[in-house]
Amino acid sequence: MGYVRTKDGSNWWLTMVYAPQGDKLKTQFLLELAARRENCPGPWMPLGDFNMILRASEKNNNNINRGMMNKFWSFVEEQELKEMYMHGRMYTWCNESDAPTLTKIDRALASIDWELTYPDHLLQALSTSISDHTPMHISTSTHFYLKKRFHFEIY
Repeated sequence: MGYVRTKDGSNWWLTMVYAPQGDKLKTQFLLELAARRENCPGPWMPLGDFNMILRASEKNNNNINRGMMNKFWSFVEEQELKEMYMHGRMYTWCNESDAPTLTKIDRALASIDWELTYPDHLLQALSTSISDHTPMHISTSTHFYLKKRFHFEIY
């Protein structure tokens, strides 16, 4: 857990996540993460490998632990977090077998006050050849430039 100080003078809490594998440990992990939130007043972002999915669509097969998925959803709702949209990739982990399992277990969550502080944020999935996880890049101030649409003039 760290306190991030930006160039523009705004500050926020960042918690790097590497969640355990077993269901009992995952449940305990969510309780511990909720307890950490109590020590992080203000904008907060837990980011990393949660080893859990929020939706069935985040896994490419039907082997889904719905009980753990519901616990993760409950945690997100109770902590009033919002999942940040990740550009560039649907799944973030692959078991690299012949019939691969693909999941979205790496993610960034943000408190509502974090999102209000950084409305122009951008989360991107990067590529790597050295890990089975997807690296993520977060920018807090991305300016989107909309291209003008081409129009025919009516004469």
